[in-house]
Amino acid sequence: MKILHVVPSFYPCLAAGGVVNASYQIAKKQVEKGNDVTVFTTDSCIERLKLKNKYGVDVDGIKVFYFKNLSNRLKMSYLIDTPIFNPFKIKNMIKEFDIIHIHEHRHSLAIISSYFANLCGVPYVIQAHGSVLPFFQKESLKKVFDELWGYKILYNSSFALALTDVEKEQYIKMGIDEEKIAIVPLGISLEEYNDLPQYGEFREKYNISDGTKLIGFIGRLHKIKGLDILLKSFKLLLSNNPDFDVKLAIIGPDDGFLDDVIAISCELQINDNILITGPLYDMDKKRALVDLDVFIMPSIYESFTTSGLEAMACGKPLVLTKNNHIHKWVNNHVGFSAEFNEEDIAMKLEKILNDSKLMELFSINGLKLVREKYNWDLVEDQITRIYSLVLE
Repeated sequence: MKILHVVPSFYPCLAAGGVVNASYQIAKKQVEKGNDVTVFTTDSCIERLKLKNKYGVDVDGIKVFYFKNLSNRLKMSYLIDTPIFNPFKIKNMIKEFDIIHIHEHRHSLAIISSYFANLCGVPYVIQAHGSVLPFFQKESLKKVFDELWGYKILYNSSFALALTDVEKEQYIKMGIDEEKIAIVPLGISLEEYNDLPQYGEFREKYNISDGTKLIGFIGRLHKIKGLDILLKSFKLLLSNNPDFDVKLAIIGPDDGFLDDVIAISCELQINDNILITGPLYDMDKKRALVDLDVFIMPSIYESFTTSGLEAMACGKPLVLTKNNHIHKWVNNHVGFSAEFNEEDIAMKLEKILNDSKLMELFSINGLKLVREKYNWDLVEDQITRIYSLVLE
């Protein structure tokens, strides 16, 4: 099958968030299963990707076209991408594909790719990755985009892929027929977790003793991630447990909220118990996960949590807010879901850190779940079945 993925940012721009990793992992699995896979993307990242050759780049067997953005600042600050591309070249290339997979839909490449796909009779599926509804950030801009292009991109898709039941309802609210929606979760690559680092390497690097309880946040340092409420919750945890030996590791690239994290930590006088590492990838990230006691994701809004799946693959329990769409299957099974307030988050963290048997149960359940449901091989199989249904 000849497959085209269209995504605003792509590997190696992992700092741009989970959509980059998801599109990369899906495309890589499709290549491994014998498909001819191409990606249309841009060179935008927190810092523009520096690539000598930008067109037809081989990334693990995926042919990637990194169209240059006129302004990386517009993309990063205002979510406005301005890729330089030849529309007629894209039109001619699109004719070559059996199916197109558009990741997110509020970007210029989605506009031009969906337009020519419809013109040339090539079907496409849409995967919004949690961005179906126009809310939280740049709402007015998103609503304008939807009126001009967004609704049309959604309506003309052959299928919509939802991460959860919540996102399925959001597609329906945007006017997509229920029969055109399939729930397809995210996953991890199980083979990457067969040989984990030894316990203690991350702790040794950052001078954290084995007896210290370690809570870890892994994600973009962005307002939507709820880091301000996390720091207040952590302060409350320390205040309620003065003899508790516990640290909070905040791991991930700055996406506009690092200065706030530092300022709040200083104001709350918890600096000595906070570790800010910056982004960690590959084995460095696994070293951190292996050494955690609990993974925390206190988001204001979250459609899924890939880092949470990675923590589960390392045998770690989760604490999420109920603003996360996956909180129902997490709660009392692989961890706890908490109300979005500092008291409940602190209470759930304290409860899990003080119960080693519960931590072990959540660890076993999490490992079982990622093996049976949330891995890229199963996810890719499901996506392939949807492609086949579209192409019948």
